[in-house]
Amino acid sequence: NFACVRINWNDKVVNMKEISDELNIGLDSMVFFDDDPVNIEYVKSNLPDILSVGIHPSFCHNNSKLLKSMNDFQALKITDEDKTRNKMYLEQRKRTELKTQVGNLEDFLKQLNISVKIKNVDNFTIPRISQLTLKTNQFNLTTRRYQEEDIRKFSQDKDKIVECAQIQDKFGDNGITCVYIINKDNKQQWTIDTFLLSCRVIGRGVEDGILSHIIEKARKEGVSKVRGEYIKTKKNKPAENLFPSFGFKKEGDLWVFDTKDQFKKPEHLVMS
Repeated sequence: NFACVRINWNDKVVNMKEISDELNIGLDSMVFFDDDPVNIEYVKSNLPDILSVGIHPSFCHNNSKLLKSMNDFQALKITDEDKTRNKMYLEQRKRTELKTQVGNLEDFLKQLNISVKIKNVDNFTIPRISQLTLKTNQFNLTTRRYQEEDIRKFSQDKDKIVECAQIQDKFGDNGITCVYIINKDNKQQWTIDTFLLSCRVIGRGVEDGILSHIIEKARKEGVSKVRGEYIKTKKNKPAENLFPSFGFKKEGDLWVFDTKDQFKKPEHLVMS
């Protein structure tokens, strides 16, 4: 029932940060409950991205009503990834342990045996694609939000590409954790409308693998330029350097890649 446990006398803020790091989830995906108003205020002040909720120490039945009344735990639809979330958190602990043991990032990534499976948009993937656009904040280049009906409409547009990626490694299946939406401006130019990665697969080179897939796809269709945009928000700094680090050049407000140029392909990934 517990993916991560901190039972100690340590600082609450330190514990919350450690849990975030161990499970590889964003602070804005966490809720902190405590019956001490001082601790609630302390976490609120130091970790404002976390939702801090005070509970009454004596009346347990009122606390259950509180939980049921919170919109933060409501969902219009439960995806396959949602159903296996706790299992994924437990698998993430194993990855964290391996990373600590290996020490060297390159060796760690090679030992993970990461596979990236590209999936087309369909009735099965539409709910998850929409969910990721609505929820992903940290590694999201434009943070454009799309409902299921938007994704379904895009999927029927011949001038758009809507795809996602399922990420697996030797510890388990991370599920669909990457989404990209591309506008085919014309025969020579594509523009990346949306590019995002779930925080639980950040830092494994998956983003470079997906970009290389997009560039190769553009080359095959005779496209000479692929453009992308980074729209800065309070939370998406982890995505800030994706385009320049890959080799895109800044042109005005956009980043542009000439498909004739060489680009890096992460050797530790198996793309399919």
